[in-house]
Amino acid sequence: GSRRELMDVYDSCRKLNEDGSIRRPSLLSSDGGDSIKHRLPVSEEEHAYPCKDTYSFMPPSPPEKWPQRPILLRPSPESGMRIRGVRYSSSKTYLPLPGTGYCNGCTLPINNGLEKLGECLVIDFESDFFIGTTMLRIKNVCAPIKKLRSDKTHNNETDNSSYFHNKKRTFQGIVRGRFKTPGIPMSECITGQVFNHPAGHLPPRIIMKGAISIISHLAPQLQARLDGDCPRFLSPLVSTAQSAMSCQQTDEANDDSIGSAGESIEAALSEPQPSDSSSLALVQELLHSGAKSKIPPDSDCITTRIKNRKRAFDKLHAIRSKIPTFDPNSEYTFEFFQHLLLFDEFALNFVKPIGKHPLHGMLNGQPLKFMAAHQIQERDNKSKVVGEEMRWLWSFDLWHESLIHNEDH
Repeated sequence: GSRRELMDVYDSCRKLNEDGSIRRPSLLSSDGGDSIKHRLPVSEEEHAYPCKDTYSFMPPSPPEKWPQRPILLRPSPESGMRIRGVRYSSSKTYLPLPGTGYCNGCTLPINNGLEKLGECLVIDFESDFFIGTTMLRIKNVCAPIKKLRSDKTHNNETDNSSYFHNKKRTFQGIVRGRFKTPGIPMSECITGQVFNHPAGHLPPRIIMKGAISIISHLAPQLQARLDGDCPRFLSPLVSTAQSAMSCQQTDEANDDSIGSAGESIEAALSEPQPSDSSSLALVQELLHSGAKSKIPPDSDCITTRIKNRKRAFDKLHAIRSKIPTFDPNSEYTFEFFQHLLLFDEFALNFVKPIGKHPLHGMLNGQPLKFMAAHQIQERDNKSKVVGEEMRWLWSFDLWHESLIHNEDH
């Protein structure tokens, strides 16, 4: 089948690379038809890492060369994050990217939810404060590699084998890894959207007020700023994640030679019971109460367990608690969903009568982010923020071709 054929080519590439005497070939054979090489006339020299676009704010252009047009994923240039490699979740060997249209510096793959188990592409990365693996799924994006079974673009609604079948969400992002330095307070880590330039044409104020009201209800500790030079929408990392859990690292996970996240990163996650050792709710309750009797009761309802964890960490963020902190000897998993964004159309999808609103005019030529950071704020004696430092845990930019065309105009 296609998977066996792909893995045969993949193993051949790996052996050639280990030999060192032969230049690495393309990820896929150049047999014409639907190969990614045929679709993307990109030479190895254009995407030798670091490529000419690695440290540029703008993504590689033109969008016609993007392997998953109209969307492109890349590491945020300003984050200082290094991509260690791209691999299948079932593999410990990195794929050879030059010649495929992908690049560790400026173009990374996104899954579309139609991949078989073990065939999701995951990205191993490292920043100054975090090392781990991420896997993104976006509804209706084209297949990251044309020969995979997931080369079906618009059938997520009808294919019951799709991750997105019967789900309202349009995006899933998972990050699994460990913090590299001790003492990072959980309450000081945030996620969301940050922009380096003013916003563009915003929808009418009544729509923006309604949108912020909805988001604030879901994220009570939202930091929202629409005006000024650097707009933002930020909320606490642990209380924003749909699922959040930890586990003690295994010997394999402590080996930093390659990411430890395997096929299990594709599996459905379930918020652990508060009494479970992987529960972050358990961590904070034990530190604050010193007694297990204070831990929220176990519940068969996953929604209740999620609400308890979110409520607990919203409180910690509100009082700017310095404990608990992330443990470098533990591995953490964070899962995020999104249903308001239609990535293929690059629009906000509000309920009627508001409806859809394009994003490109609002973003003023800036990408969306999938990020988390340790936010260190300096406050005066009236608790007003007078200084701030963002220490990136991870940061990826999500571009849409409409941002490029809008910028050109």
